[in-house]
Amino acid sequence: MKKFVTVLLCALQAAFMYALPDLLSLNTDFKDLNVLRRQTRSADGNIGCIHMESVKGELQYVSDGSTEVCGLYLIGQPNEVVVVAFLEFNVNCETGGVLATLDGWELQGDLFPSENDHTLSLAERYHMYCGETRPKKIFISSQNVALIQFRLPNPGEGFKVFVNFKKNPQPCNAVAMFDMGTLTMKNYGLRRNCTTSIIYPEQIHMLNVDVGVTSETKPIEAETGLKETCMNYAGGDYIEVLNGNGLDPRSMAIKGTLCGMDSNSDAPEKFVLGCQHSVVRMVSSGIFHNTVTFQYSPPKEEEINATDMC
Repeated sequence: MKKFVTVLLCALQAAFMYALPDLLSLNTDFKDLNVLRRQTRSADGNIGCIHMESVKGELQYVSDGSTEVCGLYLIGQPNEVVVVAFLEFNVNCETGGVLATLDGWELQGDLFPSENDHTLSLAERYHMYCGETRPKKIFISSQNVALIQFRLPNPGEGFKVFVNFKKNPQPCNAVAMFDMGTLTMKNYGLRRNCTTSIIYPEQIHMLNVDVGVTSETKPIEAETGLKETCMNYAGGDYIEVLNGNGLDPRSMAIKGTLCGMDSNSDAPEKFVLGCQHSVVRMVSSGIFHNTVTFQYSPPKEEEINATDMC
């Protein structure tokens, strides 16, 4: 399987206060991004300013005096959550040090999951610490990604964490680790939105769709086929396929909207997405038990036309 490839996280800067402030934000241009393979940690667990990790273990950062804002991006399998135990914390407020935890990912002020797709408010998801204000001993994310942001301008300061991953009994939002695979999204009969983020250009094949059809009172329904008009008295249950060059689906172009039931099609609905970021998003009113299974893989060059490019 191909190594996980993610967006390049490079030059960082931030302006913040020690009360609940704006996010420490990555300031880089998505249009200039080149994909990089996941960084490796040293044998003793030391990491650099920007690090991506998907393997459990101990991680440590010791400042070399850089004033940049740094990020430890954590990712598990789509059906997992991230568990972070803080073992050491040496961040001095008086020297300008700060560390923040985010339930999700952030880049250039864009959030994943977006504020529309998360059950918690931003104030509940994002917390900053320094000095005697220390992180909780254990931090658990709501989905398979989490972020530790930090700025430590005083040499020798730092932190140590133990990162682990555990099963999510009802996975909803997720970032896919690889550029090909098959995933299933469910709402479990709940009123919530679920988003799968794939940070690659992709072609999406809808293998099994049951959205806005099956309810708790009518668990068995005849297949209706797929349609693009999906509003109902509850506001609508539907699948959106989007792409763009940012992290937040709200800033992306909608390539298609679907609802209905179809699992037997010989020619499943297909979408070609040529931007850096591909998204499948399921919106649920809570009236129906929605599920969608889709296959994704890199598009062939000849399949991407001018209208698919970003």
